[in-house]
Amino acid sequence: MEYIVRKILNTKLFENNEGKRWAHSVVDKELEILCVSQFTLYHTLKGNKPDFHHAMPGEKSKEFYEDFLQMLRKSYKADKIKDGVFGAYMQVSIQNDGPVTIQVESPNNNAIKEVPS
Repeated sequence: MEYIVRKILNTKLFENNEGKRWAHSVVDKELEILCVSQFTLYHTLKGNKPDFHHAMPGEKSKEFYEDFLQMLRKSYKADKIKDGVFGAYMQVSIQNDGPVTIQVESPNNNAIKEVPS
């Protein structure tokens, strides 16, 4: 979680005033962050159907997401962190600015998976 928060806040994704790309981070530009939980991004295709067995179980993922938001707010400016309703059907309108999508995943992603009892 710490790794993901650090990357979201500090990765140089934005232009500077002279138009140089990859020069400023969210923190540098004092931008807002919109967090939307979307477990459906963590899927594999099983034939022609999405399979979510690698996704974290619902209650555990809700707790993880809330802890993540708290850590993000403590690490930056709480009023700049926006979020939706966990697990809700939402229509979110965004405007992408640029030709890239960056996926951030912790190098220690095995730590959050369920351990059989």
